[in-house]
Amino acid sequence: MRPRRILLSLLWLLGLPLPLSAEPLQLYTWEGYFSGTLLQRWAKIADRVQEIHFDSGDVRDATLAGGDADIDLVVINTVSANRLGRDGLLLRLDERNIPALREIDPRWRNSCGDYAVPYVWGTLGLLYRADRLATAPDSWRQLLQPAAALDGHIAMLEDHDDLLVPPLITLGAAINSNDQALLKRSFALLKAQAPAVLTYQYVVTAMHNPAYSDRIDLALGYSGDQHLLNMATSGQPWRFVTPREGTLLWVDCLAIPSHTEHQAEAERFLDFLNQPENALLATTELHLATVNAGALRLLPEAVRKDPTLFPSDEVLIHSQTFHEGPVDVSQTRQRIAGALVGRHEPQ
Repeated sequence: MRPRRILLSLLWLLGLPLPLSAEPLQLYTWEGYFSGTLLQRWAKIADRVQEIHFDSGDVRDATLAGGDADIDLVVINTVSANRLGRDGLLLRLDERNIPALREIDPRWRNSCGDYAVPYVWGTLGLLYRADRLATAPDSWRQLLQPAAALDGHIAMLEDHDDLLVPPLITLGAAINSNDQALLKRSFALLKAQAPAVLTYQYVVTAMHNPAYSDRIDLALGYSGDQHLLNMATSGQPWRFVTPREGTLLWVDCLAIPSHTEHQAEAERFLDFLNQPENALLATTELHLATVNAGALRLLPEAVRKDPTLFPSDEVLIHSQTFHEGPVDVSQTRQRIAGALVGRHEPQ
């Protein structure tokens, strides 16, 4: 352990303020995932946070696997956190250094394993422009077998697991299926859909591209994305819906890369983030579902009962979560995504 890390750890354990430095905490994250108010509060008591954005979990994992990126905190899913943690690329978290973790709802507390802590949760679904679609979509088939009017107006995802959720569920299969025949059939559905796809770029990122921003009417995305899209679109026309066949229930976590020079500051940030008055900002400002029980108690009842934020029990019953599968199956999924993205001709 380096001398600076020892000093910072001692100051943190003693409850003393950490010294400010010229180096901000480097946070590797999806766009629009941390409240500006939260980061301003943090900057008053510690080093500021500098966000570095990714728009694909596969890109994020490849960056972390390199082992030398200048990253102090990362937003990550459970499967990736467990795999990268076992590979020595993430620190095993010590709850004694992050006491505010006690505020996390027991329902979610263990959902990120030993190398990460839960932050927000939600579902995968359909994002659509209500001003352009006469009827709200409610089925994965409307994405995979779109009406002619949607040709060239669909945004998908390049993440190999999330991309396969719609076809697998449409085929009546589990999203974790290891059946190569089912994966082949899923690939066939996605290939048939491909001519109607405008881009496989994450829709929130695509909205910054003038070539795409006003051409997307339907997208595969995540609950909460509609608010980011509405911030970039006049009239706030974007809506989110969970298809009736069921979907993916996701939990996004936060982890500390093992090579960080700022472990103590990163742990302190996680503790700060999980104080209820700070945790609630993910919901009130970013429209993401918090995992923090203390924050939930501070939210108005109308917010707690908002189904676009906190899905109903019926939606949850029909939702599935990812778990780690065999390496060869993961490679098959990656090849499917790679083939679709690689062969796609920009429209």
